[in-house]
Amino acid sequence: MLKNIQYFGIFVVEVFIKGVRKLLKSISLGMAVVINILIICLWDFLSYILSKNIGQKHVDYKKFPFRARKHENKGNFYTENFNIDSWYKLFPIKYNRMGINSKLIEEADIPTLKNYLTVTCRSEFCSLVNCLYFLFAVTANVPYLGFIVGVIAVTVNVPFIFANRYVRFFLLNAFVKKRKQREILEYIEENNPDKYDLNNF
Repeated sequence: MLKNIQYFGIFVVEVFIKGVRKLLKSISLGMAVVINILIICLWDFLSYILSKNIGQKHVDYKKFPFRARKHENKGNFYTENFNIDSWYKLFPIKYNRMGINSKLIEEADIPTLKNYLTVTCRSEFCSLVNCLYFLFAVTANVPYLGFIVGVIAVTVNVPFIFANRYVRFFLLNAFVKKRKQREILEYIEENNPDKYDLNNF
C-alpha cells in the first residue's frame, strides 16, 4: 500500500512538472518570470518543511554532505576566501535569532550543543534543496531565462550554506571541549575525587 502511494506521488509530481514546463514555454517572458517567482516561493516553503521534518539520521553532522571537509581547514577556508567574519551574522541562522551567542555556546551542555549542530545541518539541507531549483529552472524554461533564474536561486542560497558550515566549526570545537571535560571529570570521580578540586574543570 505504501509503495503504491509513493508511486502515485511520483506520478503526480511528474505530471505537474511536465505541465509547468509546457506552460512556461508557451507564455510571455513577463508571465514566465512571475510564475518562476511563485514557484521559487513554494519550493522554498516545501524545502523548509522538509528540512524541519526529515529524520535525524539524514542531518548528521558527521556524515555527508554535512561533515567537515579537509579543504575547509576548521573554517579558515571561509575567512581567507570569503571574508565571512564580516557578514555571516547577517544571515538568519536559527540560533542567532534565538540569541545564542558565543558565550552561551560555551556554557551549553553537550545535548544542547548537539541540538545546535543539528540545527545548522537542517538549515544547510534546506539551502541545498533550494539550489536544486537550478536543475528545474534550466529544463522548465526557455534556455536563457532558465539559466538566469537558476543562477539567482543558487547565488542566494550559497551564502546560507557557507554561514551554517562556518558556524558549525565553533559548535564542534565547543562540543569536543565539553566532551573532554566530561571524560576528565568522570575519570576523577571514578578514581580519587578527594585528590582534585573539581571546580577547576
